[in-house]
Amino acid sequence: MKLSSLLIIIAAAGQSHAWTPGRPATSLGSKVTSNVNDGIKRHNAKKVALSRPLSVRGGTALDMTPASSLVTTLVPRIGILTSTLLYFSPFTAVRQASTNESLDDLNPVPLAIMAVSSLCWLVYGLSVRDPFVTLSNVPGSIASIWYVMTVLPLLKGAQLQTTQNIVVGLSAVTINLWTWLALTNKSLEQVSSALGLFASGLFIVLSGSPLSTIKTVLSTKNSKSILTQLTFAQITNTALWSAYGLAIKDKFVYGPNMTGLGFGLIQLALKLVFPSK
Repeated sequence: MKLSSLLIIIAAAGQSHAWTPGRPATSLGSKVTSNVNDGIKRHNAKKVALSRPLSVRGGTALDMTPASSLVTTLVPRIGILTSTLLYFSPFTAVRQASTNESLDDLNPVPLAIMAVSSLCWLVYGLSVRDPFVTLSNVPGSIASIWYVMTVLPLLKGAQLQTTQNIVVGLSAVTINLWTWLALTNKSLEQVSSALGLFASGLFIVLSGSPLSTIKTVLSTKNSKSILTQLTFAQITNTALWSAYGLAIKDKFVYGPNMTGLGFGLIQLALKLVFPSK
């Protein structure tokens, strides 16, 4: 027997069982063959696993080209900034209304929806462990609560009742949804899907809420009730998050943001056709 063959048999025996005198050589030979075959299978499996393209949440396999890598890293970082600008775009108008103790043409409906929507997106971002979605909604959650607390004392009659109904109603639905998801035997994926679907619906309503005064805009030919800063922030923000959502194949990100982009463009068209007076 050659020395190399002897070394192979000894190595194989050391990996599996301690060799004992009298053990049949055919048994050792079959064990060596089995170990070699297993090693080849593991090696081939590793090569297949490494050669597969990267898969992302909510979609099919995605090849990480430099362009897609840019969209999934740089764009959401800019999106955090634009989301913060979107949430803080009503700040000047709300502060002025508080100073004057009058809402003037400020529409409180988007502020009421924003208070609940931002919290829902924050929770969704935490459930899927997406730092970009999470961090982009932290400032908005705080700012939108301040908006509601500031404008409520300035509201009267039907406007006050409508705003209160929106805040309480959406909060009640949100709390009940969270409770149901926590107490039922749902997987984390199912919980995240439910949270994403609900947050998406709220964002679509939020994006279209400035158009709640469209009847007044058309009758008076004055778009003052549609905040210019909010419109531009919404268009920029939703365009960036639509790109990010498409890149990571997350329908709960690109779906509502593409819809919000459409609503933003409608608001911009109204601002151009009927300038604020």
